[in-house]
Order: sequence, then C-alpha cells, then structure tokens
Amino acid sequence: MRTIFLVDIDCFFAAVETVLNPHLKGKPVCVGGLRNERGVVACPNYEARRYGVRTAMPLRTAARLLPDDAVFLHGSYERYSEYSERVMNILESFTPDAEQVSLDEAFLDVTGCLHFWNGDTCAMAHAIKQRILQILALTVSIGVASNKVCAKVAADLGKPDGLVVVEPGTEKAFLAPLPIERLPGIGTKTAAKLHQEDIQTLGQLAAWPVEHLHQRFGTVGLHLHEMVNGNDPSPVVLDHVEKSISRDTTLARDTGDRAVLLATLYSLTERCCKTLREEGWHARTVTVRVRSSDFSTYQKQRTLWRATANEEELFPLVQRLLKELGVEGRTIRLVGVKVSNFQPEDEQLDLLLSKAAAYPELHRRIDALQEKYGHRSIQRGITAELHVIRRPTSKGAEA
Repeated sequence: MRTIFLVDIDCFFAAVETVLNPHLKGKPVCVGGLRNERGVVACPNYEARRYGVRTAMPLRTAARLLPDDAVFLHGSYERYSEYSERVMNILESFTPDAEQVSLDEAFLDVTGCLHFWNGDTCAMAHAIKQRILQILALTVSIGVASNKVCAKVAADLGKPDGLVVVEPGTEKAFLAPLPIERLPGIGTKTAAKLHQEDIQTLGQLAAWPVEHLHQRFGTVGLHLHEMVNGNDPSPVVLDHVEKSISRDTTLARDTGDRAVLLATLYSLTERCCKTLREEGWHARTVTVRVRSSDFSTYQKQRTLWRATANEEELFPLVQRLLKELGVEGRTIRLVGVKVSNFQPEDEQLDLLLSKAAAYPELHRRIDALQEKYGHRSIQRGITAELHVIRRPTSKGAEA
C-alpha cells in the first residue's frame, strides 16, 4: 500500500507577495494586474476571496467587488519560481520521490520514508508544514492517501493550512458525498453532461454502470469509473518534464491590425523558444490561440516534421495558423502561443538545413545580451516597436 502526499502552497503568488511586503497582511490582494487594467486575476488571497473574487476573474470585475484598500499587483514570475524551487528543496529533504506538477503543487511518494517517522503519516506531514512555515513563512495544505487522485482531493478540501488524511480502504467512501466537480479531470463540459443525467455526487457517479460511462464518454469514462471508485495506480513521476510551454498576453487595446497581431505573436514565439533553449528541449507542435472582443476563443495547432527551438522555424507556422483561424475583420483582445510535443535537444543538424546551423550560436548571443541588458537591448525589427502599444509583462520585459 502506497502513501502519497499532495503538498499545495496556499494562495501561492499572493502569499509570496505578502511575505515580501508584510504591510499587505490582512488586506485583500489580487495578483495579475492593476485595478483598472484589462486582464484577469492570477491569484487572489483568502481575504479577496471572501468578497467573491476568484482566479481568472476579470480584473475590473474584481475591482468592483473589493474595497478601496484592496491591493492589485502585477507580480513577478521570477520571485515565484525562486520560492517554488525553495519549497521543492525542502520537500526533497523529506523524500527523493517527488513530482512537481506546478509551481505550487507537488506529489510525494513517502512509502519508503515513513519508517523514519515510525509509520506516522501525520507526524511527517506536520513536520513538512512546520519546516516550510519556519523557513519561508508560507502555509501549505497536504492531502494524504494511497493514490494521487484522493491525495489531490484531500488537499483541496483542507485549504487553507490544512491536513486531510484518507485512510487506506476508505477511498471510495471518502469521495462518495463530494460534488462531481471536486474530481480532477471533470471540467465544466463533463460536469454539465453528468448533471443532465441527474448525477450530482461522486457516489452517484460510482454507482453508474461502467458500460454506460464507456458509451457516454469513451475511454475517459473508463478512467472516471476507476477514479470515483478510489482507484488510481498512476505513479509519482520523478524528474517531471513540463509537457508544454505557453505564453499569452491581453493586448492593451482591442485591435484587428494584422501587423500588431503578428508582431505580438512573434514576441510570444520568441519567449517560448527562449524557455525551450534554457531547458534543453525542442518542440514539434505549435498552437495559436486568439480571443476576440466578445470573448469568443479560437485555437489551431500543427506539428512540424522535425523538432526545433528556433523562432525562425516556428513563426512561419504561427503565421499560417493565424490565417487559418479566419479572424480577419474581428477585433482581438488576447493572443497566445503554445509549444508542445517535446524532444531532447539534438546538436546534430540535418545536412540540408545549412541555414539553421547558425541559429544556436545566434540565439546564444542574443539570449545572453537580453539577459544582461534587458529584452529591448536587442530585438528583431518585427517586435521593436511593440513597447509603444504594449504595457510591460509581469516579468518586467516588453512582450
């Protein structure tokens, strides 16, 4: 029988801002942008949530709900990455079997380490919580179970600063009274379909014949059947590799200007590729996403014949995808680029790609200059004027 922890940092972005700026303590805080800016809330703290503010809510809606003393911040991805790494270092001092699934969440398989705590899972979990609080002044919620899905649900139920333990053999009973939305993997659309079948709780879903689930949802239905019955054999994956890298931005003002859209998409493609190079990966699949003024969202993706980390090779495909989306004549408020389908970096280039042979050295020099002197110290012509029409990103660089 395995013992799995899911460690979740409470209101991570807002919590880090409060640690760095103690005067924020007790005030409603929203990370994601300033009060009157466009965009959405990336992370509200619990004081803000009491007023009905939620993640992904438009900033202007949040501003209407919150009192005048609420604080709105752009935040800093670099600071959050640093704190995330420090939390992971603490977790790995308790067990080497750790899988980081996001900046603020990690699964731990502590099965082989419990003997150090005389088999007492609560003692180990409390020690983790205390260590993170003492060193970083952050609170975490921990879910403990025999599998990952139950540990995740337990951690969510315990927020904030909670510890919920699902005893072995009680997994199905633990899940049964919960609303179906509590189960990871059941999104808005799936929940709506289940509600149409008058299924409100995970217990009701568990009682549904597996053949009905298979017929209604295909292989996803079979997976749902296993999870709601408390079964999840998926392992804690060590050296977890990010499955995709995405960069998107809300434009300072809605626009249908193709030149502006292409310049912004090139900038986002550059940022994706820079991250690929930093991590030593190449990508084969590119996705372009746009959102119009009426909040309709359009998305298309294509796969290259060879993986790359070069924006020069990816951007022609980005251009083609934007054209295929057929958004001409619409005003656009958000654009985004995602790269996925990763492969390890390969130094051996195809002999037919002589032009691409110069890219690694060119990118190394450009990346180094931008790292030392700022993003705008050296830019390609297509993005050079974006600072005139775009506000800075949360990283402090012009996107």
